[in-house]
Amino acid sequence: MKNTHSIMKNRFKNIGLALVAVSILLTNGCETTELGVVPSPNELNPTQADVDFFLNSIQQLVAKVHSGTEGLAENGTAQFGMEAVRMQHSFGPTYRESYEPSDFDQIWDDTYAEALIDIRTMTPLAEEASQFTHIAIAQILEAYLITTMVDMFGDVPYSEAARGGEGIFNPAVDTGASIYAAADQLLQDAIVNLNRQELVLPTNDLYYGGDETQWIKAANTMRLRLAVQSRLVNPAESTAIINSLVGGGQLIVDAADDLQFQWGSNLAAPDSRHPYFDSNYDGQGPSSDFYTCNYYMNLMANQYGEADPRTRYYFYRQQEDYSGADVITKECVTEPAIPAWWAPFDVYCLVPATNGLNGLWGRNHLDDDGIPPDDNFRTLHGVYPIGGPFDDNSFNTAVSGSTAATFGLAGAGISPMLLAANTHLMLAESALVLGTSGDARVYLEEGVRQSMNKVAAFGAVLADGTGFEATPDAINAHIADILAAYDAGNDTDKLRIIAEQVFIASWCNGMEGYNTYRRTGQPDNLTPATRVADPGTFLRSMWYPQTASDNNTNITQKANPDTPVFWDTNPEGFVD
Repeated sequence: MKNTHSIMKNRFKNIGLALVAVSILLTNGCETTELGVVPSPNELNPTQADVDFFLNSIQQLVAKVHSGTEGLAENGTAQFGMEAVRMQHSFGPTYRESYEPSDFDQIWDDTYAEALIDIRTMTPLAEEASQFTHIAIAQILEAYLITTMVDMFGDVPYSEAARGGEGIFNPAVDTGASIYAAADQLLQDAIVNLNRQELVLPTNDLYYGGDETQWIKAANTMRLRLAVQSRLVNPAESTAIINSLVGGGQLIVDAADDLQFQWGSNLAAPDSRHPYFDSNYDGQGPSSDFYTCNYYMNLMANQYGEADPRTRYYFYRQQEDYSGADVITKECVTEPAIPAWWAPFDVYCLVPATNGLNGLWGRNHLDDDGIPPDDNFRTLHGVYPIGGPFDDNSFNTAVSGSTAATFGLAGAGISPMLLAANTHLMLAESALVLGTSGDARVYLEEGVRQSMNKVAAFGAVLADGTGFEATPDAINAHIADILAAYDAGNDTDKLRIIAEQVFIASWCNGMEGYNTYRRTGQPDNLTPATRVADPGTFLRSMWYPQTASDNNTNITQKANPDTPVFWDTNPEGFVD
């Protein structure tokens, strides 16, 4: 597990305590209840110290599953989701060849071999000590993890998972529907625990600082997500749950309550920076296969009359002038070979500088060509949310290696897991297609505004005074353009616009876009594959991890990564 202890407000100083706890955990699994560790220097009793250690470990593992790990942002669920829906570039040339099963081993191991075991080990200790807030946080994060596994892979082990201490080494696979139901109950149980009188709060809650009210909002918002996500399976039940949650008023509707993990800026021993910062700026240049998809940058820069105010916060252009790029790739600069199956509106290779943003250099969907020496031309991730630089037209190409330590926010970014913007956009979708309470247009506007304000506030220390910051006037004007398009469209157009804003608000949180696309089929104008006209069936789910299919006799590898998850009842060919 990547060590991010340097970014904690408080930490255990007795390293021996952590090592002993981990050693015994690996030996005895979830049956461990007496760790026999030495007292902590902070004068907590041993049981209290152990529970806080486990909770910290669980919270860090959730961030790791979401955003990847040092130098390997590609191993996080955020990246897999973004690649599928053209936010980040995905190799190909077909969907079947986009990934190997072993690509998913890390998130599977982090979830099943570490996080769930930590939760199973911590819970009886916390129950014995009446530490109900600890239990509730673990329940909420468990629900987040296991439903993410369903959204990624479909049917997975759960009821028998992490039960090695009980002699269950080949846990049975549960249906996605039953796991969603169990997760919903887990979230309701967490809310009950958050309302109980605990003996002591967590010493170091890395998300909300022990604020139980905010955790209740997170639990309810996760319930909202499950209801919206499964609306195709049981629309009446989803409608009732959504209306109840809206009426209850305890949702994440303001950025102050966003569920996010804060990374640090420490370069080494330990490296506490956002994994995406590491992949963009560390070493001798960006990671060799790390490109933003041209579709997504064009959506941001050229969808409306002016570029989206978030564009310069999301992306950092290293070059404005492409005059020397023809020595790197003629295909994109001097001899563009646009595939015959692409539509006139599809953006091939170079993003048009319609709104003055010259130099957005990415890669096309399912382009499996070799990597040219284009490190200094590639558009990199910006200040939001990874803690990189703000694009102020400085066009600095010397941003790797040692210089990265002080560049931008030096990697002190966030993992955006559950945002107010997404809450409003989920409610916009459900109001439009289910008729749930509230006005879809109002929710859309508030979702976009929440996202823009959050991004502008996050990057303000770098952007303000440059002349390129997202001013209130720029935000208002762009929102007006979005709403004008919404008002002029039919229901299909309206749903497309909502989905596009989900994509934009979910930068570096790709599972939101991936789930939205499979659920709604929107946006229905994504750029097609690059090398072949028919790349095969879209990734309706991912391969089971190699470690899972090799080691669990109850898991049989899929013939193709095209099996819909339980909530995706759409017909074959619905998405591509």
